[in-house]
Amino acid sequence: MSDETRASGSTTCTTDTVTTVTGTSTIDSAELICGCPEPGIEKIEVEQVLGAKMAQRVVEFDMIVPSQKPDIEQVVDVYVKDVCCTGIDVIHDKVIIRGKLEVKVMYVADLPNQPVHAFERKDVRFTRDIEIDGAELDMKATADITVEYVDYDFHRHHNNRQVHITIVLKFWARVLTTTVMDVYALGPIDQVGEMLGTPTSDTVSTSTFGTDTVSASQTGGGNIVAVSPENIIVTTIPTTGEFVTTGGVVATAGAATVTGNNVNVRSGPGTNFPVVTKVNKNTAVNLLDQAFGWYRVSLQDGTTGWIASWLLSVGQPTG
Repeated sequence: MSDETRASGSTTCTTDTVTTVTGTSTIDSAELICGCPEPGIEKIEVEQVLGAKMAQRVVEFDMIVPSQKPDIEQVVDVYVKDVCCTGIDVIHDKVIIRGKLEVKVMYVADLPNQPVHAFERKDVRFTRDIEIDGAELDMKATADITVEYVDYDFHRHHNNRQVHITIVLKFWARVLTTTVMDVYALGPIDQVGEMLGTPTSDTVSTSTFGTDTVSASQTGGGNIVAVSPENIIVTTIPTTGEFVTTGGVVATAGAATVTGNNVNVRSGPGTNFPVVTKVNKNTAVNLLDQAFGWYRVSLQDGTTGWIASWLLSVGQPTG
């Protein structure tokens, strides 16, 4: 078989020549013909975690039954939903996180047939600042918010139209810095392997251990009543102002199983943090915390650290 036959329908690239079905042509650079760049130094930007810290905030306020609704006989449950981060500001040595949430109260009405009603408050706003040493105004930051605890107080004989709500929020904040690095590229820069890091789609995220709605019955708050309503009438009440105070700690727990081999357990939620130890596939762990797509876990020997969520099967029983 001739060279022309083997080359038919294709172009063969070398460093100096291009061989085609019609013969050979010499050029100064193969990159002009086939896009193959010469090997050399390329500069890339790499994000690194300057610092990551957790803080909590207790949000407390009263919810009053709208005038068109009947009095409360008994509260069924209180739900917190649509928790979102609305903004992040980085100032000197500090990150300020702003957000909002919605709350719904379900109750048995103080009427002869005891129908079930509900009313809700939207745009309950909150703010939390977290100190991170080295943070500066022009740096990028990400935040993660979790509802840890929901509770309520209702005293029928004191006020049968008012429910006092208590919500414990947990905030994770991390500040990122950008470093320019030199890499030796053997091919186009967009073909170089992806840098290791925590996958993030936004600078703002919200996470929970369960669904998008967290209730007092799920977190152990309130005096929950078992009710199976056939018809729930919901009314929205307006919200004004910001409700913020400081408060204590409420832990979140769960169980999971490691799905990868030789998995790193790190000191923080990201690949930039040092490795504490390694675990093998099918290792049972207890979940202690969650942030940025990572879980803080406790091993059977008492060691604690962070494992990427994509390397865990959540909800499996521990051994």
